[in-house]
Amino acid sequence: MSILSLFILLNSSYILNGQIIDNDQAHSAIKWQQIDTENFRLIFPKAFETAARRLADQLSKMQRESRENLKVYPPKITLVLQGNHLAQNGFVQLAPRKSELFPVPSSSADNQEWLPNLALHELRHVAQFDKVAGKLKAPFFEQLAFALYGLNVPAWYFEGDAVQTETIYSNGGRGRLPSWEMPIRANILSGKSYDFNKYVLGSIKDNVPSYYTIGFFMSSYLTNHHGIASHEKIMTDVCGKLLRPFNFRRAVKHISGEKPTGIFNNTIRELAEKWEQESPISPDDPNLPTKNSRYPSDYLLPQMNGSQDIYVLKSSPTAVNEIKRLDSLGNETGIVKTGIQITPYFHLRNDEIVWDEYRKHARFGKETYNVINIYNTKTGRTKTLTKATRYYSPAFHPERDEILAIEVNPANISRLIMLDSKTGSILDSVVMPHGMHVQQPKYHASGEKIVAIAVAEQGTNLVEFNLRTKEHDFLLPWGNQQLERPFYYDDDIIFKAHVDGIDNIYLLNKTTGQHKLTNAAFGAFNPSIAANGLLLYNDYQYNGYKLAQKEIILSGQPDQARLPYISPTLNSAQRDSLSDESAPPVIVRNYNPSAHLINFHSLSISGTNFENFDNYIPGIFWLSNDILNTTQVKLGYEFDPNISKSHYSAEVSYKRYFPTFTARYVNRGMVGNAVAGSAPNNIMMFDYRDHHATFEMSIPLSIYRRNIVYSYGVNFGTSYTKRYNTSLQLQNFQDVIAFPLNYQVYINRNSMRSKMDLAPRWGQNISITFRHRPFTTGSSGEVLSLRTNFYFPGLWPNHSLQLRLAAQKNNGIYIGTYDIPMVSGWGHFSSPMVNNTAMASYRLPLFYPDWSIGSLAYIKRFQGLLFSDFQNVDESFAPKSFGIGLSADLNIFRYVLPDINVSTRLTYINDNTASNKIVPTFGFSYRY
Repeated sequence: MSILSLFILLNSSYILNGQIIDNDQAHSAIKWQQIDTENFRLIFPKAFETAARRLADQLSKMQRESRENLKVYPPKITLVLQGNHLAQNGFVQLAPRKSELFPVPSSSADNQEWLPNLALHELRHVAQFDKVAGKLKAPFFEQLAFALYGLNVPAWYFEGDAVQTETIYSNGGRGRLPSWEMPIRANILSGKSYDFNKYVLGSIKDNVPSYYTIGFFMSSYLTNHHGIASHEKIMTDVCGKLLRPFNFRRAVKHISGEKPTGIFNNTIRELAEKWEQESPISPDDPNLPTKNSRYPSDYLLPQMNGSQDIYVLKSSPTAVNEIKRLDSLGNETGIVKTGIQITPYFHLRNDEIVWDEYRKHARFGKETYNVINIYNTKTGRTKTLTKATRYYSPAFHPERDEILAIEVNPANISRLIMLDSKTGSILDSVVMPHGMHVQQPKYHASGEKIVAIAVAEQGTNLVEFNLRTKEHDFLLPWGNQQLERPFYYDDDIIFKAHVDGIDNIYLLNKTTGQHKLTNAAFGAFNPSIAANGLLLYNDYQYNGYKLAQKEIILSGQPDQARLPYISPTLNSAQRDSLSDESAPPVIVRNYNPSAHLINFHSLSISGTNFENFDNYIPGIFWLSNDILNTTQVKLGYEFDPNISKSHYSAEVSYKRYFPTFTARYVNRGMVGNAVAGSAPNNIMMFDYRDHHATFEMSIPLSIYRRNIVYSYGVNFGTSYTKRYNTSLQLQNFQDVIAFPLNYQVYINRNSMRSKMDLAPRWGQNISITFRHRPFTTGSSGEVLSLRTNFYFPGLWPNHSLQLRLAAQKNNGIYIGTYDIPMVSGWGHFSSPMVNNTAMASYRLPLFYPDWSIGSLAYIKRFQGLLFSDFQNVDESFAPKSFGIGLSADLNIFRYVLPDINVSTRLTYINDNTASNKIVPTFGFSYRY
């Protein structure tokens, strides 16, 4: 279990969840540059230079702010700005030591600039790493440091502390946002009492905010009651006893006098008392009917057409996101499924719907795009209007065939663009003032002016553009409001803000000022005007974003703002004392990735990066990875205890360009069998060693098309084997196997899965493999195999039917070799040669218990399985085996990752030669 926790990655999941083992690369055509200082190296695409210079001017101050109260001074860190990757995210890792920032701002609302806030958060993780395990460094111990850090510091704590840091040392930060606390506030005030494990590890069936949220509140409880210095004291205690059982819990108890579970309980108690006192008087209630559901569901962005049908973007754990039409009784009609979106969004005009969607380059996963789709409700046709673009928040012109959108170019400069809605060509544009990003624009009914959200160093604002003069006016004082979805209501502007500490809908009149239109219990969002003139919006409840409408009645000024829970810490924190040092001079130079390919960082006991433990052999490996994730080198030694033989290996993988290449050499101790004399049963074992070299080339490709994922590619491989030092004198022993060739072509098409889906609702997966030995004399042969997998919807939601068909044809040396999956229980009966197999399985979720077994395990879901296997179906269609299975999805020891599945199966073998008709099997798997 210690090894499994190695990959608990510090991933700041602002929008998307990053992956533990980052196998993606930036585009090979990128020209990289660097800013190299005493404390950091900043690597970025050449086009991103202006934004990188601006960040570099701030980084020294951010580094001091992120580490000062931990009393740690981390060594130099490399930060990579992936300026061509639009997913808003970032992470810090060891092995190798670096941070990657995805710096492009999107349409997601915030209360300050994106990139500085992201950098401050990630730099706190750098300080955390070095405080706890900083003495374990490259070139040998970074992976060990990562493992010890992951074992000793829980995810809720290191992410909560980082969110607290971004809040203290900025004027914004998520800790000041009512929308950040809203899900947990709704749960508490709605009587939904969940335990510590559920808040830390999540739930499939209930609305539970991520461990970032509860971690922030628990961190704030610590600093509110024990001062900001409590973090340094806890981590110092943890660092001094890294091998102590229950190290973190004991450190927290030593410093605060409370265990983490006690801190959780007290935090929830204090939050409940605070929020009950601050609850709005006579709050609005959702008053539009929606479909009853066992699970939370969101009816986002309600908009009404001329027929008074409401269109929403529905999101739920049981189904993928889909734009739906609701009638007056709440009955739903599916219109069109959307793909991945950085921010949920669509805009309705008459019979047309427009939305933006996230896409990726087929080969390079860090070359991503945001495109625009249009759907016509009359024809039922969807058109992707743009390709390989960086457009956000499209909105229709009131009358013309024109779409307004935001573009963020590769230099990180924003502009408003007007597109032809038939061709996608740019008709006009408005460049933003230097350093300003705009979001969520909407036309005035005249089509002559635009309102949008402005985000700059000063904070946030509403901005109005005159399309004739290209001039702009700011409509509010600059501040740190999280503004969302502004639009014109005649000449007034309706928008979402949190002026009094709860998200509500406001109206701005240029003469009389701001007026509060809603009085939500937890939060009101996504306003629009219904055909009957009423205000239509989302009202958040513990079970999702619901629908509400009300008359537009102007109230007085907003109430006095509620103070955030972290206020005592904010009042005591010293911010200004760290900001008086000048930044180092910024010098930009070219960065040559080829000159930095070798970067040894760790000794490891796994050559597979702990992706699995199948056929694990004890060993030690010295690992090198370059910063841009294009080259890996592994030098290794393994000892196989089953045969008492040693293996020595060297491997190089190179992934910078379109194809990927892997070359591996291993010197192996082996054991073989030989027949003595003419008696076939007289088998003798013998030892030998061999030189075994392999070469593989692959072109892995994948793309998104709305709610469908396509993955396809080709693989090629060959090898050379030279056997020597045989322990017996053997006749007809082949000591050289020269360059057998293998080829694979595959194509997969699968629908995206919802949170509760066990498999794709629809899927077609086909793979063809061919292997032969054209250059080896005396042992020729070939094998051609076909493997397929098909997925279909089950009888009820989230059930899945899988059909697997596989066949192969082989001859020569490949007789008895199988490149296809075998039936369950194979090996427990006498089997003839197998030419084909088939399998049918039915998977279903049984229930979602959210059971806590103390701190040992937390079980989220039980799954059931029915299956039947067939063999040589051209000769007999009777099942060769069938059975049932039960599995559980769980987390252990309160570790957020990995997600573990334990399973058991009972297989009945339908063959007279089987010694045991019923065979039990057990399984264990995990993913990050």
